[in-house]
Amino acid sequence: MSRKEVIVCVDDEEGVLRVLRAQIGARFGHECQIATARSGDEAVALFDELTREGESIAVVVADQIMPGMKGVELLEIVDRRLPTTSKILLTGQAGLDAVIDAINRAHLHQYIPKPWDETALLLGVENLLRQYRLVHENQQLIASLSAKNQALLEMNRELEAKIHERTHELAEANSRLGQLAVTDGLTGLYNHRHLHERLTLEVERSQRSGLPLSLLMLDVDHFKQFNDTFGHPAGDEVLRQLARVLADTRRANDVVARYGGEEFAVILVDTPKFTGAKVAERVRERIAAHDFSDAAPRASKLSVSIGIATFPDDGADAEGLVRSADTALYAAKRAGRNRVVLATESLSIMPSGA
Repeated sequence: MSRKEVIVCVDDEEGVLRVLRAQIGARFGHECQIATARSGDEAVALFDELTREGESIAVVVADQIMPGMKGVELLEIVDRRLPTTSKILLTGQAGLDAVIDAINRAHLHQYIPKPWDETALLLGVENLLRQYRLVHENQQLIASLSAKNQALLEMNRELEAKIHERTHELAEANSRLGQLAVTDGLTGLYNHRHLHERLTLEVERSQRSGLPLSLLMLDVDHFKQFNDTFGHPAGDEVLRQLARVLADTRRANDVVARYGGEEFAVILVDTPKFTGAKVAERVRERIAAHDFSDAAPRASKLSVSIGIATFPDDGADAEGLVRSADTALYAAKRAGRNRVVLATESLSIMPSGA
């Protein structure tokens, strides 16, 4: 009986390790061993022990920020010692320096931001596990072919066809892995494409359940003027800080994404219109109170305008919901900015004469 592959999770927080082990174990525990380590040094010792015992380490999920050895450094060791092992970097950092470093130094396979989406995490592990197995299957097939002599030419042709099939499956697995790139590169939030995919799914779910669904569209007030005054690097830092505020403010089931430019969106699952308005007002107040002086010392405070649309009242589908929320957003702009406007209110707000 063949041994189970090993999935190793590394994080210095016991609670995070417990959740990782529970989520990954529930999905893959019947086919893989799930091992954990509290530090980079402990993980290296674990790799040595597993290798001595002949175990196959298929996937390593490592947190970036740990005392002592950082996640990138650990994954670089994995890349040197276990070149076929797949590597996932798990981090709460909004910047991409650690991710770029991990790609260059450790040939990182996937980056997942904290707090992570369980579905994305499990799909990533599933694809990497499949890729790991396909690579090993190909290696075994090639080794088998090299051992055959001329008398087994017909068998070789059959094996070569099988290798072609496996290679095609590996290419498909890599393609699916590429589709997991749903993260906005600047802010670490979900990107525009994933927002629309998720919103379509949530609208369909709302249709089945009969529960309302609200969408917030928010835009940074006077952002072009900010960029013109302080420069685009400062503007980028504002967007990163704003993303952190949104991520910290979100509820457990909310989906936060960068819609484009200085515009963001939040899907509020199972949320009626006036509850959504309260959430939006809380978001607006948190942003108004946030100190952005790290981005530009002379511009410590910024504000946002927010539009709200609710399914099914304000749109029959995802596109209609986006249009209604966007209309409400620009009504908030016309009404003087730094405010929340419902889609049902937007038609009564006329453009100002200024």
